[in-house]
Parts: sequence; structure tokens; C-alpha cells
Amino acid sequence: MIRVQNIQKAFGGTKVLKGVSFEVEPGTIYGLIGKNGAGKTTLMKIMTQLLPADGGSVEYTDVAEGSVGYLPDLPGFYEYLTTDEYLDFLLQDKNPIRRNKLLETVSLKPNLRIKTMSRGMRQRLGIAAVLVSDPKILLLDEPTSALDPAGRAEVRTILQNLKKEGRTIILSTHILADMDSICDKAGFLHGGVIVREVDLKESRKTASGMILQFEQEPDLKLLSQYIKPIYKIDPFTIKVLIDEQNRIESQQQILKGLSLLEQPVVSIRSTCPSLDEVFAEVCV
Repeated sequence: MIRVQNIQKAFGGTKVLKGVSFEVEPGTIYGLIGKNGAGKTTLMKIMTQLLPADGGSVEYTDVAEGSVGYLPDLPGFYEYLTTDEYLDFLLQDKNPIRRNKLLETVSLKPNLRIKTMSRGMRQRLGIAAVLVSDPKILLLDEPTSALDPAGRAEVRTILQNLKKEGRTIILSTHILADMDSICDKAGFLHGGVIVREVDLKESRKTASGMILQFEQEPDLKLLSQYIKPIYKIDPFTIKVLIDEQNRIESQQQILKGLSLLEQPVVSIRSTCPSLDEVFAEVCV
């Protein structure tokens, strides 16, 4: 368990963190969301004791000392080294078995000169460097920042595999699609506090409905022959539920009803709000 309680920090009289509190369960991924300048990096540095807090506390329960690893948003490397030379330097004992395992974990080859590596490859090497001490908790500051879609997908896969190993991960980002797909819970940092938390794991379980919006008022009598139940939100918008016990058949019936209706659908969205919608609501 990670427990952050009432963390406060000011710079030159400007309060950046005004009482940040949240908890992270073991073996989960927690996403820290906020605009640039919201204080995400400051909070992570406080959590790793690289920066003192003005108030509050960070508690790691049942975690041995040294079991917290931190990856900054712009990790630095000795660029004249190769990937295996760099990890040998960090391992100190030049353990080739351990080094090769770390490279395999982040899908990198040995003997790659660091100065020739892409931003995505460097981020993965940074994750390997953090794993040298085998930490149980990882704090990753913008690990997918400035990466192309392929690079972001690679990093997401690595993080999901690390979670399967039982590690606890806190990552910050402003790329909300990354959070939606891998995080168990997300907290929105705005105005110096966590203004909203979203349980993404639970939302995925309960996302069994859709909101359908039409250009004109739909024929509910026709739709009800194929879709039950139907909840009318307004003249042009309805909510339909998906039977989780017969999900594929239920979705097919919905699509069949919509095709026979022959009315343009303006939008289709899940009944649970996306992180983009929550962000627009609480951080803008």
C-alpha cells in the first residue's frame, strides 16, 4: 500500500501542492493526470525523497528500503556506451544473465549504441535501469511523452507485464489514452489537490451500456423489437443496455435494430465517462 497524505509544497511563495492525498493498492497501476505545471513531477520527486515536502507524509507499507524506483521524464545516459555496457555499469557486478534478462524485459538488443537510439528505445532503457535494483514500486514521470503510437504501445506492454509480476506502478502523463488502457485507477491533479479519482478497473466491468444520439427523433417502437430495455434521455438521445451474459448476441441485436431504423446516428459512446471527459470537467 502507498499512502500519500496532505502533501504540500511551495516555491517562492507560490503553492504548487496544497494538500495532495491518495492511496495506491499493491500490484496496481495508478495514473496521475494533470496539465503541464500541475505539480506531477514535484509530487513524484517528493515521493522519492529527492525533494522535501513542506507538509504531509508519504507512507510505503510492507516495502523494504530501496524498493522504490524512479524514472524522470528526461532520463540521462552515457551516450557513448552500448545498452549492455550501460546496464553492466549499473549492475556493477557485470552479471550477463541479469543484464540480458533486463534487456529482454524492455525488448532491447545488446550492443546498441545509446546515441543512435530513438526516444522510445531510450525510455525503455530507462525502465531497464530503474529495474536494476529490482524495486517493487515504480514511479514513472511521463514515460510515454513525445513517443509515437508504436513507441507508446511498446511501453504500455512493458508496464502491463511488470504489473503481472506484482509490481506497483504510479505513472504521470497527459496522454489520457494511455491511462484508459492500462491503469486500474486515475487521480486528477488540479489546483494543487486531487480533485477527482476514477476507478478504471471497476468502470470497465460496469461499462455495459451505450448512449446513442440521433439527428432526429428515433422510432422507439421499432427499436424496442430488437433492443430492450431502452431509456429515453431526450427526444434525440437514448440509453441502451448490453446483456453481459450474452454480450455478442446483445450487440448484434442492437446493430440490427439500428440498421433497420435507417436513421443517421450522430454519436455512440459508453455510459461511463472517458478520462478525456473527466479531464475537461475538472482540469480545464
